[in-house]
Amino acid sequence: MAHPSSPLIALRRQAMQRIRRKRLGFWRSLGRSNRLFPRKLVVTREGKWIIGIALLLGAGAVNTGNNLLYLVLSLVISVISVSGLLSEWALRDLVLTRHYPRLLEPSDVSRLRIEVKNDKNRAALHMEVGELVDQPGVEFRPGYLLHLQPRETGQAIALLRPSQRGPLRTVGLQITTAYPFGFARKTRLFEDPAEFLVLPPVADVYLPWRGAAQRGAWHSSQQAGPGDTFRGLRDARPGDPLRDIHWKLSARRDRLIAREWEAESSRVAVVRFAHLSPHTLAMPQDLDKACAVVAGLCASLLRAGVAVALHTLQGQVAAQTDPGLTGDSLTQFRELLAQLVPADRVPPADWPVEDAPWLALAEQCAARATGMQAGEALQWPVISGPAEIFVVTFASRAEVPLGPADVAVTLADDGSLQSIRHIARHGGGV
Repeated sequence: MAHPSSPLIALRRQAMQRIRRKRLGFWRSLGRSNRLFPRKLVVTREGKWIIGIALLLGAGAVNTGNNLLYLVLSLVISVISVSGLLSEWALRDLVLTRHYPRLLEPSDVSRLRIEVKNDKNRAALHMEVGELVDQPGVEFRPGYLLHLQPRETGQAIALLRPSQRGPLRTVGLQITTAYPFGFARKTRLFEDPAEFLVLPPVADVYLPWRGAAQRGAWHSSQQAGPGDTFRGLRDARPGDPLRDIHWKLSARRDRLIAREWEAESSRVAVVRFAHLSPHTLAMPQDLDKACAVVAGLCASLLRAGVAVALHTLQGQVAAQTDPGLTGDSLTQFRELLAQLVPADRVPPADWPVEDAPWLALAEQCAARATGMQAGEALQWPVISGPAEIFVVTFASRAEVPLGPADVAVTLADDGSLQSIRHIARHGGGV
């Protein structure tokens, strides 16, 4: 992997600056700099009125020489100065601590708890606390704190609702106050980005057959437990059922010997998702619906008692079962699906990951696209033992050789499920 200071990273940073200027405008993007502007100031409607009154009073005082106008002008300027001073005192010496969930659900509101410690000898009043989010497709509402005594710690609850699958990075924490008169909203930015992962939803996928049970795709648990496969003999322990006692051998050895069984084996299904770009200008968001279908396929297999493994072109999750239907195994699949980009397209510059992972992913996608043009087959993780293989691909990429498959799951270009087709494959293993 190349060093993060490579020319590709430099191009990415330039592209991100252009994207940010396009989203925010030149002046707002420039104002984000803590070095140039340690405090961000937005004048409110009331503040514009008071500034306008001050300007009119100043013009009137200069033209008329009226001492009363000079007195009122001084009072207005004093009020504006005191407002700026008090709001600055309110924002100083505050310590913010996040208490966030890492995983988010799309279109669901998540509560973000932020602890604010007032580490000064003066009270802090009327504060809005939250994350600064520039990423599109995210709704955010800050939390509020009305009054913090000196050395007191309070809690603000912010609300976040993402609408798209994938990683989510914030610019940092920000705290805003309009105290005391509401003439301006002063903001302090803490440049400490937070990272979230928005999981894809789980679509309803119906499988019309039981699958691997009739295909010899069984996986031995290799663990002792209730089952039908003989594992060995051992000394009997309290609680062993009498039917497991080997009476003849126990009589010869003059002690109780029990049979040990291997825990029940489980059916194994491997879901391979060929997340190639469904069309020419594919973006990561174009895979959202497809990832939901793959998550639904894994959920259906888990509910049927199948041990499911997920293989993608960016990583894999080993075979998992979910006997208690807790959803923990499905969460691991969804975490992998949340990070996928079109495997034959360089990810966009604003894909919200660090430079080093982005560079590794870009090089991997570029090499795969070059190999596919040269006729190379896709590389999948090796499967040990028999398993039923589900291959998921877009209908527009049906010409790409995907390797052996027992079940072909075809998706439309928008990611919706098009068909599930059983394929007759000869041979017992993989």
